[in-house]
Amino acid sequence: MDLILHHYDASPFSEKVRIVFGMTGQAWSSVITPNIMPKPDLTPLTGGYRRAPVLQIGADIYCDSMVILDELQRRAPLPGDRGLAGLRGIGLWADR
Repeated sequence: MDLILHHYDASPFSEKVRIVFGMTGQAWSSVITPNIMPKPDLTPLTGGYRRAPVLQIGADIYCDSMVILDELQRRAPLPGDRGLAGLRGIGLWADR
């Protein structure tokens, strides 16, 4: 399945996910979404969720960057300290 990230460049939460894509070596496609409403392509996809990033894998939609990190780790686990705990640490650090 293709991994499609709906995001915008200036979002620190999107940047966190893009970094993890690089760390895990997963191929992904990019859909740039506006950072303010309206978001005509994203809102119907998410059922009204308006924030970015959003990860689309087939018919599955993952909202919230920490949920996205969990799914990326599940698909391409990183060993040891770089694993889920490391990704969560990066996520928490970046969020603050």
